[in-house]
Amino acid sequence: MAPHSPVWTLSAQQVYETLSTSTQGLSEAETAFRIKHYGFNELPEPARRSLLLRFTDQLTHFMALLLWVAGTLAFISGTPEHRFTN
Repeated sequence: MAPHSPVWTLSAQQVYETLSTSTQGLSEAETAFRIKHYGFNELPEPARRSLLLRFTDQLTHFMALLLWVAGTLAFISGTPEHRFTN
């Protein structure tokens, strides 16, 4: 088994061996040791951005910039608006 195989590619038995556990789970002592050594299984809080920065991100996104350029070119070229008549 390769040391860096993604866990989802392993069989159940290989996962138990890799994580040093079994179908019964971890003992209380092993659980306490792993929490002390590795910490709780939590994701860090994501970085918060201000509302103004998130808004400017939306205006300067690549696709938004393409729309700004297209709109500016249409305005400069005097592209007429389409009118539907019956």
